[in-house]
Amino acid sequence: MKIEYTVTGKTVEEAYKKAVELYSSYGEIAMEEIISRGKKGFLGVFGSVPAEIRISVDDGKEEKKPQIKKEKKPQPQPQSQPQQSTAKAHLVERPQQQKKKTEKPQPKPQAEKPVQAQEATKPQPKAQPKPKQSEPIKDEDIKVTAAEKQIVIGFLKSFVSGLGLNCEVKGDLTEDSQGYVSRIVTVEGENASALIGHHGETLDSIQYLANLCLARKSEGDHKEYVKVIVDIENYRAKREQTLRTLARKMSEKAIRQQRSVHLEPMNPYERRIVHSEVQKIPGVTTHSIGYDENRKIVISLEKK
Repeated sequence: MKIEYTVTGKTVEEAYKKAVELYSSYGEIAMEEIISRGKKGFLGVFGSVPAEIRISVDDGKEEKKPQIKKEKKPQPQPQSQPQQSTAKAHLVERPQQQKKKTEKPQPKPQAEKPVQAQEATKPQPKAQPKPKQSEPIKDEDIKVTAAEKQIVIGFLKSFVSGLGLNCEVKGDLTEDSQGYVSRIVTVEGENASALIGHHGETLDSIQYLANLCLARKSEGDHKEYVKVIVDIENYRAKREQTLRTLARKMSEKAIRQQRSVHLEPMNPYERRIVHSEVQKIPGVTTHSIGYDENRKIVISLEKK
């Protein structure tokens, strides 16, 4: 049975590789159509459009056809017997009238109790407590212990050495009054900048792998709130300053041209920085559009 999927990437080749990584375990993959070949945009930043393809995955199973139920043919009803003559009907009805006279009067049924009274006598089930709704975890609520941070440091050391890079992984293990440590882990060295990537994409991927390893090796309920921040050559602070400057410039452009301005796609962490910076500027507001990797911010004029 074939199932179709839509996959995006910077190029058609990258989108196909991504499709192979995601769906090769389901069956044989075939490219059905190239929806869009993508567009780099101005300076590779503004107006970029990702490539998009449609693939089909054949798992080798036959598609089950719905069984059609056969309708039963209506059976012919027997023809009604001819009506008896009025004389015979009169003779038949007489004994029935006599029987009615001889029958004893039956006792009247007792009046039913009102519905409300019956419901009051029945035992009502106990009200079950409503399940608590999961609230989003705030950044200040995320805590990391020294042992958990040591797991991330060990993972990053083996990761960097496996790539053949001469880098050093550091992390402050000083505990506070509650027994928690700083969440920041830094990678320093001559070739450390090679791990940052375009707009920190490679760095974000390394941070995701480190937190995935930490979540699997953590124990207890605390592992749901465990997350570290991986930084290389103070890139996080520099990127935050760049995004705040970009948010102010694009807000001024939206006010000057009296129209909405679209920014490039960003991850949730970078979008949060832009949202917070635009909130400080009167006359403009922000909202996000798109899905997954293509989700981006639109700075528009605030309605009066």
